[in-house]
Amino acid sequence: MLEGNEAIFLNLMSVAITAFVIVTILISAIIPLIKNNLNSFGFIARKRTLWLLATAPWWIALCCVVIFFPRQDTNNLIALMEKIAHWHHIDVFKFTSWHGLTLVVAALILAVMINLMFVQVRRHSIAMHNLFKFSDVQPISCDNNQTIYSIALSIPAAFTIGLLKPRVYLTTGLLQQLEPSALDIIIQHELAHVRARDPLFKSIYSFFCLLYPKPIRRILQQHFTLLTEQQADSVVTGYHDNLDVAQTLISVAKKQRQFPHSCEGSLVSHFSHDQITLRVQKLLSPQSQISELTLVFTGLCFLTAMLFTVLLVDGLHHLIETYFIH
Repeated sequence: MLEGNEAIFLNLMSVAITAFVIVTILISAIIPLIKNNLNSFGFIARKRTLWLLATAPWWIALCCVVIFFPRQDTNNLIALMEKIAHWHHIDVFKFTSWHGLTLVVAALILAVMINLMFVQVRRHSIAMHNLFKFSDVQPISCDNNQTIYSIALSIPAAFTIGLLKPRVYLTTGLLQQLEPSALDIIIQHELAHVRARDPLFKSIYSFFCLLYPKPIRRILQQHFTLLTEQQADSVVTGYHDNLDVAQTLISVAKKQRQFPHSCEGSLVSHFSHDQITLRVQKLLSPQSQISELTLVFTGLCFLTAMLFTVLLVDGLHHLIETYFIH
């Protein structure tokens, strides 16, 4: 048994883990209901909403720790927080209690998930290393101090890869089949990924989605990938007509149908692999706008989820202690 600051720290870790699980279940139940409405959001609002959804278990768990943290002061705000939620014997921790079991199970699950993530990243890195090692890679042009590379592959593809120093690659199969104007559309699209550092942020986003159930994780990652691709498409429309960009998307997608997908993963941003129909619709249709009331409602939903989690953590804690030894 531990007492004092060490016990407080471990109990607060138990609070955070309990809150994390509750929010993960809550968000997992909500996402299938709202996924079709996310595309109606503008780019900025959608990006913020997706980041809030992915990180909700983390920041709500942190908020719960702040609320349950023991304080000596007795001002009105702290008194209100203690009425909402409090943790008996927070300065005492028993490893044989449910708090200890919570920490052990969480540590094991986290270790397994992180190991799986590193295995996936390692496999991807080896595949890309072998691809570049056994293929002829040559610089073909320089645009705004960003070198464009060609890679000797028959698959018509364009992609951006690299976390800290992203690079744009076009395959010879693509270079040989497209007109200069279409190639410029593709290059500007990929350069938009470079400037936005999309491979890096896609990787970070995938990490935050790691502990969601696989179907929910897939939905979140697909929506985030679609967002990055649509934003890059939007940048290109500053240089080319929307219809030309859409036509290039369709043309490249048709050429890729006869080839297996390659270079998959969150570390890569492709030109024409992801949700072509929705991207073309976005290019050809006016920008949809949502009301400020919808955005306010979305924010209130997140605040409600946080308050609900705090109350449920507190209630679950007291319920378990009613039937089990602390």
